Amino acid sequence: MNLKRLFLALIVAFIAVSATDYLIHEVWLKSTYAADAGKLWRGEAEMKAHMSGIFLGQFLVAVAMTMLWARIAMGGAGLQCAIALGFFLGLFYSGGAVITNTVQPLPAGLATKWIAAGLVQNILVAVILFFVYPPPKPCPPVSIK
Repeated sequence: MNLKRLFLALIVAFIAVSATDYLIHEVWLKSTYAADAGKLWRGEAEMKAHMSGIFLGQFLVAVAMTMLWARIAMGGAGLQCAIALGFFLGLFYSGGAVITNTVQPLPAGLATKWIAAGLVQNILVAVILFFVYPPPKPCPPVSIK
């Protein structure tokens, strides 16, 4: 593993996760959250007081994605592998949204938006990782038998 490249990939992944979270939650879903502020989640002022927890969570996601990608890339993974990694991590994320929607009275359609956003976000971050931390050897050819 190239440690300098790995560290760069981690930083880029953290920035990508943070930026896409901002677009998803502070731009696209902000009005949805505002309608239930104080009932289902913290109000905006209280949320800002807890930003360190949000950044820690985003950092942990970036670490997990970067390390998974680095390990997969060692085998000569291609762009299709990065997309698959993002898709399956998006499905993993979606499980939590489905469970939360089952046990908590979320606004109509919010879980569906979380699932769609999670799939797109994870695929995007994985593709970014593919370009920032490219596989050290070419992807082996795919043979269909």
